[in-house]
Amino acid sequence: MKTSFENITVLLFTLFILNSCEEFLDVEVPKNEIDQELVFSDDRMALSALTNTYSKIRDQGFFAGNKVGIGYLLGCYTDELEVTNPQESSYLRFYKNSVLSDNTAVISLWSNTYNQIYLVNNVLEGIEKSKTISPEVQDQLKGEALALRAILNFYLTQTFGDIPYILSTDYRVNTKIGKQSVNEVVVQAVEDLLVAEQLVSPAYPSSEKVRINRSVVEGFLARMYLYQNNWDKAQYYAEKLINSGTYMLEPIGTTFLKESKSAIWQLKPEAEGRNTIEAGEYQFESTPSPFARLSTKLLGDFEQGDLRKQFWVRFVGDDKVDACAFKYKQKGISSPSREYSIIMRIEEMYLIAAEAAAHKGSWQDFNRYVNAIRERAGLALLDIDNHTDALNAVKKERRVELFCEYGHRFYDLKRWKNFDELFDVKPQWQQHYQVLPLPEKELLLNPNLLPQNTGY
Repeated sequence: MKTSFENITVLLFTLFILNSCEEFLDVEVPKNEIDQELVFSDDRMALSALTNTYSKIRDQGFFAGNKVGIGYLLGCYTDELEVTNPQESSYLRFYKNSVLSDNTAVISLWSNTYNQIYLVNNVLEGIEKSKTISPEVQDQLKGEALALRAILNFYLTQTFGDIPYILSTDYRVNTKIGKQSVNEVVVQAVEDLLVAEQLVSPAYPSSEKVRINRSVVEGFLARMYLYQNNWDKAQYYAEKLINSGTYMLEPIGTTFLKESKSAIWQLKPEAEGRNTIEAGEYQFESTPSPFARLSTKLLGDFEQGDLRKQFWVRFVGDDKVDACAFKYKQKGISSPSREYSIIMRIEEMYLIAAEAAAHKGSWQDFNRYVNAIRERAGLALLDIDNHTDALNAVKKERRVELFCEYGHRFYDLKRWKNFDELFDVKPQWQQHYQVLPLPEKELLLNPNLLPQNTGY
């Protein structure tokens, strides 16, 4: 913990900004050496600081589209991906469920995410002190920063269990903060989101869906309330987005295009003409797969005629064994960019609303939402009026709708207490695997993080 906070100074923060020369949000980043006061001296400079934070979130930590991002790692950890490369790697360790506290991916997830939280808190402190940022921009940037802090802490606690919820850039304070329970972290994250909801604009603050607006905040409120078993609020916020008229269920074949009407929040590539990292990381062209392939179990969970299997799965070779995730298709350069990474989309809101309705026994709502997803996939409609069948239907739809997207499968199995579903492909699975170990070096530096998670 000490290295995650103490060594990240305001100087490094400004250097991060100086080194960001990409076209992430079409905002020119200052090149000269500046201090924190100058960073937040006007609207454009303050936006540059937040822009840098978005780019760090895209490139490192949970939302990275590479093999040390949470989508790939937890796909290997559960039953979405089968690793075929025997060479030692972090993702092989995840696949074998032999993750230890010195695993480089574990260290990277933890340290990069807390570094991002530091940057977010620096933005919050900087705009709070500034007397020259316009009120409208100040509100928008504060709301975005609060939302980012909530989202990052939410992923941390769902992955590592009890964690510190850092609210300051002061390392003297941060290195003395102990862990908070998962419930406490989620409660604090919801509080940050509720404040953000009142600050951010309903419209996207940039020309694309790459910055946080009110819909993004409400989408994460829907998800967090679902995780808290608060069915009324989960359905309420999910329905706000469904009924907004802004987002629509996209045909399966165009769901992951840059202009997708179902996308709620996207991450923009570092330069115009580039596309997602995911396309290059998940796809392969020859057999056997050089890294990992979609699991036989996942492929078997698609119903006959499911368009999602037709459009989002690509078989390589003639044996119909080696298949890759094909949600993102455009590898490399195109003119213009064709695909952005999608963190949240409206289909998830339909599934949240359906699951919440099932728990409430609102069968008309349940069938309407789950059938909207199934009809789009070319599947027969359901008519369910009991709790067990409804939840099983939602679980199956989430399985084949959200595969290889930022760890949904792992987090779903965890909140449903359904890790027994892994036993046929992960016979070595143990209960304590539902959280990752805390990085050993952080425990040595900050005893307030003790004890280590059970089993590690």
